Amino acid sequence: APAEYYKEGEGSLLQCVLTPADRFMNMPAEEVAAITTEQVFNLFPSAKKQGLKCTWSNVVKLRESLYREAPGMDRFRPSQNTPIPNFFLSGSYTYQDYIDSMEGATKSGLLCAKEVLRSTADIAKMKKGTAAASA
Repeated sequence: APAEYYKEGEGSLLQCVLTPADRFMNMPAEEVAAITTEQVFNLFPSAKKQGLKCTWSNVVKLRESLYREAPGMDRFRPSQNTPIPNFFLSGSYTYQDYIDSMEGATKSGLLCAKEVLRSTADIAKMKKGTAAASA
């Protein structure tokens, strides 16, 4: 619950990402903050009971910061492994189980690391071949 993150004398910080956010784009920042606060109280009723209140807010609107999820779009997301030897991709835009988000980027990084580890023998062979060619 939000009360668990309260620091005496400092309050607490809650960051929210609203996506898709089309309905919020033309709203005043104060209205977006009020709706978001109400959603937090719905998710964490104890926060409202304990009298937690939003003392300040900052709304950042990025119209095209995330790609729009739609059925069938995952097939267009690249995997972490590529056809180019020793070249891997990591990022929230790549194929993984989450939307284009920090969680997705983290999941992608883990999948990319697995691909690198899986390819270690091939990478070592490439390195030996490069060393021999330059000798």
